Amino acid sequence: MPTFFNQPINQPISVSANDEVSAKSARLRPDIIAMPDWLRKPIGNASELSTVQKVIKQRQIHTICEEGRCPNRGECYANQTATFLLMGPTCTRSCAFCQVDKGHAPMPLDPEEPEKVAESVELLGLRYVVLTAVARDDLADGGAGWFVKTMAAIRRRNPNTQIEVLTPDFGVG
Repeated sequence: MPTFFNQPINQPISVSANDEVSAKSARLRPDIIAMPDWLRKPIGNASELSTVQKVIKQRQIHTICEEGRCPNRGECYANQTATFLLMGPTCTRSCAFCQVDKGHAPMPLDPEEPEKVAESVELLGLRYVVLTAVARDDLADGGAGWFVKTMAAIRRRNPNTQIEVLTPDFGVG
């Protein structure tokens, strides 16, 4: 006889309100076992997600979180962390594993982007920032100088914010 966490399926299952749907599914399809609460991750606070999205959109900058449709962005934003995507949302390569936009010419660099990112870090009170970028094979240095400008802008406005850098290969790939 199938069981649901060591209880026979045909017997009542004691569940919390959050488990109501899972318990119902388990009764209807005994081959499916509901995930325990400790294995489920919360989506994150919707207001924190909305605040970050608003700041990002108002400044016309990008995060890999949004462009890559990351399912964990609410958790990062709640922990005062964000991963900014420098040099626009369009990649000059066509890697199959990546969700970033590709396949057409990238936008020209926004000369204000480094300051916009630094301002966003300040407004959001971010303690930890990750900078990454699309591959920009159309730029002579592949965008290396852009990272330097952005890090300098963040340091001027947010000297206590930690910065992690995840660079592309700067045109070598």
